[in-house]
Amino acid sequence: MSDLIRRKASSFEEYWLASKAWQRQGLALGTARALVNAGFLTVEDLHTAHELELATIPRVGPKSLAILYVLMGRKMPDAPKRRGGRQPTNRLPLREPTAVQGRN
Repeated sequence: MSDLIRRKASSFEEYWLASKAWQRQGLALGTARALVNAGFLTVEDLHTAHELELATIPRVGPKSLAILYVLMGRKMPDAPKRRGGRQPTNRLPLREPTAVQGRN
């Protein structure tokens, strides 16, 4: 992780303007606010970020990370492969759709 101390928005206006700037770059409002809260006010602030630092910001998921890496001009790192194939889920198996009886 980076030892750099990130600057926070000094006023609500700066916070709001930075959030709106992130939105114009294609990020959701929640993600934009999370970036500003983490000290990423501009695209230039991203260039000093470590991959893990960006990935651990709340509300920044794979889609947002892809946008951020494009903005930084970097290739997004590959996700680690899971061992053992698919992970079990708690979902019920899908059933085949049945025809509604009595309608023609």
